[in-house]
Amino acid sequence: MAVMGKDPAVFTTDALPSDARLLPTLTNAYLGTRVYRDILHVNGVYNGAVGETHRADLPSPVNVKMDVEGADDLRETFCLDTRTGTYIHTAQCSEHSAIHTIYAHRSLVHLLAFSVTVARSAPETKPITVNLRTQFKPESPDLDLQKGPDFLGAHYLYGKTLVPEVEGGPQPTVHMIWTPVPQSVTLPGDQKEQRWEFLTAVAESEEVVQRTFCEGMSLIGSGSLYLSHIQAWTALWEGCCVDVDGPLPFSQAIYGCLYYLLSAIPALGSANFPFSGISPGGLSNGTSGEDYWGHVFWDQDTWIYPNILLFYPEAACAILRYRIRKLEGALRNAREQGYKGAKFPWESAATGREVCPEKIYGDEEIHINGDVVLALEQYFCITQDLKLFQQEGGWDVIQAIAQYWCSRVVWNSEEENYHIVGVMPPDEYHCNVDNSVYTNAVARRSLKFAIDLGSQLHFVVPEEWKEIMKKL
Repeated sequence: MAVMGKDPAVFTTDALPSDARLLPTLTNAYLGTRVYRDILHVNGVYNGAVGETHRADLPSPVNVKMDVEGADDLRETFCLDTRTGTYIHTAQCSEHSAIHTIYAHRSLVHLLAFSVTVARSAPETKPITVNLRTQFKPESPDLDLQKGPDFLGAHYLYGKTLVPEVEGGPQPTVHMIWTPVPQSVTLPGDQKEQRWEFLTAVAESEEVVQRTFCEGMSLIGSGSLYLSHIQAWTALWEGCCVDVDGPLPFSQAIYGCLYYLLSAIPALGSANFPFSGISPGGLSNGTSGEDYWGHVFWDQDTWIYPNILLFYPEAACAILRYRIRKLEGALRNAREQGYKGAKFPWESAATGREVCPEKIYGDEEIHINGDVVLALEQYFCITQDLKLFQQEGGWDVIQAIAQYWCSRVVWNSEEENYHIVGVMPPDEYHCNVDNSVYTNAVARRSLKFAIDLGSQLHFVVPEEWKEIMKKL
């Protein structure tokens, strides 16, 4: 597989990898899929009880492969343009070319789209046919899918997830409308070029899916759907770019990493978007048994989040709001373990309850609490935004985690200080560790930030927090 081109943001090859897991991913904050994969995922939509909770698989109408036959001198390239969040398959011969583009719309996050453009480059007048191969089946192992009536000539499918995360937990209904895909498209002999555009809309209500589908079709009609997508990506890159002098692979690595980060965050100006966090495997992955099942854990707060915070504090705040919304589940986790306050789950999904398939990680890898507070502290240091803490629940999280640490420590009378015992540190090869350096350090920092912030907000700060912070 040869990689061509000198633009570090554009990855082009003449052959696709044999391992389908290495194919490009196309995501926005709400929808995600992998090129040529038969499923897509919706952010925050999970199926399965605790221990088996995973992203719910929805059949993907954009899983379409373009096939051009009959040309002896056909040349093909496959490209991921990270500047525009677009996958581009080009098939070209001496007489004509065909271009297949796929993208998850950057600002209209309920939309996935693809187009096929056929153009002739020779004076011939015979029709040119391009085959479109799809294996779409209106089935899902995770949703009770039903066919609804066609909507404006498009197909309609809807269904509710089968198994809630916990008893009485959410079972969202997903609605999908998509334009049917023919087996082939043909450029007539009297035309030089033609484009066919196909649209998929996904939402969690019938009203939203119909509205966003109509909006997308209107933009297709005016020739501006893809343009609006590119403009949104351009605006995103304008505020987040790292250029370096050095070998091309180094620059490619940076652009590739930034692409996956930017693909995961909400669109600019969408502060009220109900964001459901970032899993390390991304939104395109996370089916049962794959890439942590789409769960959110410390990778988000400790490794992914700081990079986003520096460039886009608004998007970083959306990550924090996800944690704030899961506080009730964290409070229950702590109660079930016999402690006060809140214990955020090592692996989190829809409810804030612990969903890690292996119990020991959820029980012992409690440094996740400190990771959540560290993210909140970094946000405060960068933005000085008190509203998140005073009015939007940030202080509730800080306070509940401080209470947890105070109930989790044990007093050592010989050393006259507090210990945290029986934990798993970031080094997951060891468990039941007493006084993990990392765990104790983030616990102490959590308490210090709670004391400092509480004083600034003129809240009553318990003396217990100060005592334990000093002697931990």
